[in-house]
Amino acid sequence: MKIVNLTFLCFFLFAFTCKEEHKEEIENQLEEAIAASGGKTAEEWNGKLDQFFTLEMAVEATGYPASEATKEYNQVLKSPETHSMQYKWDKGRIEVSEKIKNPITGKPMEIPTNDYIEVSWVRTTTLEQFKHNYHTPTPEEVANASKAMKEKMQEMQNAGKATAEQASMTNEMATALGEGLSFDEVPNLGTYSVWNNKDMNLKVFFKGLEFQVYANLGSETKNKQACIMAAQLIINQNK
Repeated sequence: MKIVNLTFLCFFLFAFTCKEEHKEEIENQLEEAIAASGGKTAEEWNGKLDQFFTLEMAVEATGYPASEATKEYNQVLKSPETHSMQYKWDKGRIEVSEKIKNPITGKPMEIPTNDYIEVSWVRTTTLEQFKHNYHTPTPEEVANASKAMKEKMQEMQNAGKATAEQASMTNEMATALGEGLSFDEVPNLGTYSVWNNKDMNLKVFFKGLEFQVYANLGSETKNKQACIMAAQLIINQNK
């Protein structure tokens, strides 16, 4: 895993917290980090992710009816690699969030959540670069990534482009992103595919194209099966 891999993920999250006057510059930093990680915008699918990952595919992968689906094309940041195509269904499901606590009882909150499946990070790359970006990192690689992020955030803080609080938050994210990160190969899927055991998403490489699939359908087994099915449908469409 490259140092820049953690760096651009942190910039991606940091872009949502920065002041409006610095947002464009942060997004430019994000684009530079993405480029350094070896990927480029897949121009064929720029602005067309709903054609790359269709409602019909989402329905087949999840087993949910098309008539109840809600489509959400996320293009918050200008970099096309960060855009996502999501299909969601209201199944009346409640999730218990360990990250959000009840302010009175201090217990994890029960939060209504949709079932959904999404595709993102559609870009061109090479098999060598893909394998380099998505392998289980060594402790040394994680430490180097964290160090690089801290140095970058200190530079931005010194230039007045980030507050001490934002820099601290982003450094914590860099550390958290690397801890416990591991990948397992998913055989017979595209040219080469891996399952991210920490973030529970699927990374796929096929004919020079990289994309990510994530599902939240209520169980880890169902999520993984739906991701693999969706990826196979995308691959079949582009053979």
